Amino acid sequence: MITDRCNLKCRHCYIGEPRGEDLPLDRMIRVLEEFEALQGLRILISGGEPLMHGEFEAVNDYLSDYPLRRVLFSNGLLLKEGTLRGLNVDEIQISIDGLRDAHDALRGRGGFDRAMAAVRAALECGFDVSVSTMIHPGNLDDFDRMEELFRELGVKSWAVDVPCPSGRMRLNTELCLRPEVAGGYLAYGYGEGLHGGGEGFACGLHLVSVLPGGDVAKCAFYADRALGHVSEGLETCWRRLRPLRLADIECSCDVLDACRGGCRYRAELFGNPLGRDPYRCAFFGLDAGV
Repeated sequence: MITDRCNLKCRHCYIGEPRGEDLPLDRMIRVLEEFEALQGLRILISGGEPLMHGEFEAVNDYLSDYPLRRVLFSNGLLLKEGTLRGLNVDEIQISIDGLRDAHDALRGRGGFDRAMAAVRAALECGFDVSVSTMIHPGNLDDFDRMEELFRELGVKSWAVDVPCPSGRMRLNTELCLRPEVAGGYLAYGYGEGLHGGGEGFACGLHLVSVLPGGDVAKCAFYADRALGHVSEGLETCWRRLRPLRLADIECSCDVLDACRGGCRYRAELFGNPLGRDPYRCAFFGLDAGV
């Protein structure tokens, strides 16, 4: 997460109000060098809106020779053709939270048209393009059409998830859906997931997040429980992470290997860090007991 700056005020943003914080360029380069030395495979460049980093041009210049797979997360509003032509990334993921009315209800009027224009422009420029969608009450009737649209355009993968009640979402609780309603929509989406685990382990086995202030966390939802600071070294912080084994999750269902316990942060929100993610339970047609 190279910055918490953003050009939108999305109603479901898990970060909340930005502090105008950028990860300094020299610190970012050091992290990328360390990650390469650790034989990493893929970096996810996110924010906020990463293109709003105060030194994004220098960041982009450095990425031109970076040997690992580079994925940029964006809301699409700044992805004009001129910007796209100079981007040194392999894949761009753009947030599309429903068709026009549903997307704009969360992100502001005109956002859908601009984001979809960015999707089309990025595809025309030859980038792999993926889409991320959050399930909310306004887009439940849009999923079949979204899938048809994304496949027609040539979108490589489509990630569908449920927003967690953190950040601005806490102020917009009407956007929260019960597990038995939202869980079924997790069946939508296609392509490769970004946060894969490993056999016998829960989500996020190969993932760590570097936050704009330099803290290192299990993922951005765990920003208040940092593993350390990048000034200590990326590997030093990462080694403090204790991957969760599926055998330690308090669940005896026969789909645990496929489910992998779902989102561990959501499980904690329902009161048990070793418990089940009720949204994933609902997806598999199980009673989560909430």
